[in-house]
Amino acid sequence: MSIIKKPAEPPKIVSLEVQIEQPILDTLDRYAEFIGSSREHIVASALRLVFKKDYDFKRWLRSQNSSDSQATPRAAKKS
Repeated sequence: MSIIKKPAEPPKIVSLEVQIEQPILDTLDRYAEFIGSSREHIVASALRLVFKKDYDFKRWLRSQNSSDSQATPRAAKKS
């Protein structure tokens, strides 16, 4: 096994159109200017942060995943 791993494949990028209040867009643009980044980067980072910090959402998501796994039969293990 190699010591240095090959880089992970970048995630697929998709477009999303949203409508937000003008003051939020203005602040988003100011923040993008402040950190020298794009709107897209800030929105994606903010969503990642929300998903990471929202423990109720994490709990709900785990319950959805366990419900899904209980609904679908598992394949038999190969020996």
